[in-house]
Amino acid sequence: MPADGIWWAFFLTGAGMCFLVFLGYPASLFFLARIFPKRKRASSPGKMTEKSVSMLVVFRNAETLIEKKIHNFLQLKYPSDQLDLVLVSDGSTDASRQMAGAAETRNSRIRFFHFDAHQGKIACLNFGITQCKGDLIVLTDVDAILDSESISILNACFEDASIGGVCGRRVVGKTRSKIQSGQKQFIQWDTLIKKLEMENAMSITSHEGKLYAVRKSLYVTIPPGVTDDAFLSLSIVRQGYGFGFDPDAVASIPAPSRDTRHELMRRKRIVSTSLNGLWINRSLFNWRRYGFFSAGLFINKVLRRMVPVFLIFVFVSSLALSDFFPMAVCFWLQVIGYGYFFSYPLIWVRLPDTARGFGWAKKVAAVGYFFCVGMAGTLWGCIHFFSKEKISKWDPIKE
Repeated sequence: MPADGIWWAFFLTGAGMCFLVFLGYPASLFFLARIFPKRKRASSPGKMTEKSVSMLVVFRNAETLIEKKIHNFLQLKYPSDQLDLVLVSDGSTDASRQMAGAAETRNSRIRFFHFDAHQGKIACLNFGITQCKGDLIVLTDVDAILDSESISILNACFEDASIGGVCGRRVVGKTRSKIQSGQKQFIQWDTLIKKLEMENAMSITSHEGKLYAVRKSLYVTIPPGVTDDAFLSLSIVRQGYGFGFDPDAVASIPAPSRDTRHELMRRKRIVSTSLNGLWINRSLFNWRRYGFFSAGLFINKVLRRMVPVFLIFVFVSSLALSDFFPMAVCFWLQVIGYGYFFSYPLIWVRLPDTARGFGWAKKVAAVGYFFCVGMAGTLWGCIHFFSKEKISKWDPIKE
């Protein structure tokens, strides 16, 4: 009996924490917003002041993307005398360096800087900020194509003096990726969390690095080994300002991960560096000062990283308690479910999306497989974080 009690504790802890992360937190936000309706923090009533804006793009070996990015910048609907582009090449060895230099020669609104050696994105961001002239800094990736009104939408959010930063919404375009379907579902779920947090007039706890803007006066030097967008947004909240989200500011991107190996490596890096950033900003977990934001940050950024451990708790404890019929059912449902998800790259991915009667089954398998791969990468990232080895440089995969 004592042993059974321990296994029940493992099962209830694992199942309860998974429920809290995936359903409990968003459900709480939903009901709180309706019981205690609040004004959205990122609202922009009245006349909008068009502030000076510098767009900062750090890239490395992006010869297939840089010209599209420059063209996209020139098509943005914002006063040209209030908007400039700063390009920083992080040791590029392909033709992107020459392309960016030629664009600078043709247009005075574009300034280009190049590092001969690979510095890492964060070092280039810290340098690039010193070259930005605008009151607002818009940070975006070289593979993100912005809607023409995006800068105006982000600018409008800063009419609220309490807002120190705001991010836009990413949408995944057509990409040759076997796990694209699962990635889209994850992005939609993450976007829902942001919207619900905004409905509660709180700063968002999960941040979008493909498109975000900050007041230059609030920028702090980003240390190595962290996720730049998450660290910067948390530092703004720590300074007493809000960090918002506006889904109307849209950045179209390729699927973030190209294949299983890429997703594993990407998830490991993101989880490890984001945990480093949380540790540096751990004062934000002081609920007496930051209120419900602290609880949301802990659930959405700490407990979410621990979901792989909680899933292991549920699996192992349900096996240990399988003499009890309901727990045996629970265990075998997990075995069947994981088997079905991992069959995706072997069976389901070979079927066309239009296959009659199999479209729904293939979509579920794709989402489940992406979830499992993401959990494996998350666990790897947590282990890497505790190893205290920092990831400061990597070669981005944009193709």
